[in-house]
Amino acid sequence: MTLAESLGMKRDDIVALVGGGGKTTAMFRLAREMVDAGGRVLTTTTTKIFAAQIALAPAHVAAADATRARVTAALARSPHVLIIGDTEPDTGKAAGISRALFSDLRAWFPDACILNEADGSRMRPFKAPAGHEPVIPEETTLVVPVVGADVFGKTLHDDHVHRPELISALSGAPLGSPITPAVVARVLAHPDGGRKGVPARARVVVLINKVESLPDRAPAHETANLLLREPAVEAVVLAAVRAHNPVLEVRTR
Repeated sequence: MTLAESLGMKRDDIVALVGGGGKTTAMFRLAREMVDAGGRVLTTTTTKIFAAQIALAPAHVAAADATRARVTAALARSPHVLIIGDTEPDTGKAAGISRALFSDLRAWFPDACILNEADGSRMRPFKAPAGHEPVIPEETTLVVPVVGADVFGKTLHDDHVHRPELISALSGAPLGSPITPAVVARVLAHPDGGRKGVPARARVVVLINKVESLPDRAPAHETANLLLREPAVEAVVLAAVRAHNPVLEVRTR
């Protein structure tokens, strides 16, 4: 099973990835899988993307140049095109695209899959969203909250998570306490956590990544079982996104 199949993705889905623990890797893997299945893919971000991540795309178009004709021409050269905002000259980091351009891309290419990295995590495996994020366009059909399984057993501290004080507020776990399956599940299922900004018609499938890092899968299983008590969560995928066979299990209620 491919990662895209485990998420139940369709060729014209609009997917927002949020959280931490491998969003960018998952986004580019999904893009490859959708192209391999014969589709066309636009990847983008509504926040920021690093220069090294931009280099992962076979082609990219700057938002300032993103007319229908130019993106069409880019897709003719490569079925996967990354759309980026303005680039910082000193770092190579690119800003996200506007909601208006996102809507244009959907209108111009209704048959394409659009993959959007909708927030940042400062390379941490687990996070809670701040007030300004995530930026999930209304057209989104699938939201994938991501967490890295390597966070289990770590302490609730900014060495290990992004915005520990917000995780504490959402989960009720004190700062400095161990990060348990219950803490992860509470944050990912919370309407101000992993489900924040999800459009009314969008599906939610949680991705627990780096499960191969666990001595056993018990913490991932417990997290999945807790998440599936929330009716809005359709399924939980246990994965090793960098592996040749990325999907380890798919849990449904």
